[in-house]
Amino acid sequence: MDEELRRRIEARLALDAPTAVEIEEGWDSSVLEVDGEWIVRVPRRADVRESMRVEARLLPELGAVVRLPVPRFEFVEDSDVFFVAYRKLPGEPLAEASPPLAAELAAFLAALHGFPRERALRLGLEDVDALGWLNRQGRLIERCAVEVVPLLAEDERLRAPSMFDRFLSSWDGSVETVLVHADLGPAHILHSGSSLTGVIDWSDACLGDPALDLAWLLNGTPRRFARLLLEAYASKRGADANLPERALFYHRLGPWHEVLFGIKHERPDLIESGLAGIRARLPE
Repeated sequence: MDEELRRRIEARLALDAPTAVEIEEGWDSSVLEVDGEWIVRVPRRADVRESMRVEARLLPELGAVVRLPVPRFEFVEDSDVFFVAYRKLPGEPLAEASPPLAAELAAFLAALHGFPRERALRLGLEDVDALGWLNRQGRLIERCAVEVVPLLAEDERLRAPSMFDRFLSSWDGSVETVLVHADLGPAHILHSGSSLTGVIDWSDACLGDPALDLAWLLNGTPRRFARLLLEAYASKRGADANLPERALFYHRLGPWHEVLFGIKHERPDLIESGLAGIRARLPE
């Protein structure tokens, strides 16, 4: 760790020679566990700082709405050195999606997606409606077609466009964009036994399609769990017949993000693992 960063962390957290261990080398931030009590996130790029500033405003209000622990930044060092720090939440990343957690996760998602839109805008999130979201996905798909599709095998290059075309042609313009976590996988859902203990890493939070938050929960978990969660979520938010299909599209799209990031930042390891993920998830 950079000595100036270490000095600032010591001063901010009032610690003497703290032990810092990097626990995650994220795409946007490095994540340090300090003295087993604090989590410190350090942005890798200047543009990530603004998203962390929005996160710092959002999280205190969000915690009261979702009724689950979320990080609360106790310190934001916003100067020539930038980092945020919060007390470590209890629990472990979700290793197994057991049925008892389905109802609790559904309630969490319903509350998150019901967060008042105007309040989200006041806190600094960008206003995105259904058309804006579709346009955003369209631009992403164009990048995938230009940068990623040429890296696929011939049969895969034929299957990928149909996946994209189906999503774009079936998009429902009446979809209500809501506050979404936007990166809701097992690493960011904490639990202890059959109880949730927190949801972390809100740096991608935005207004978007609620199906995005169900991408992994409906497609990377056991079938019974996914069915129970979807039923419980629909009972709270209302029926959305196309939501499962959109969630499947976002799940399949996940590794494409990894390849694009690997190309942009010259990370052959991410390109390789992303391509393997694309091949595993491409529809027949």
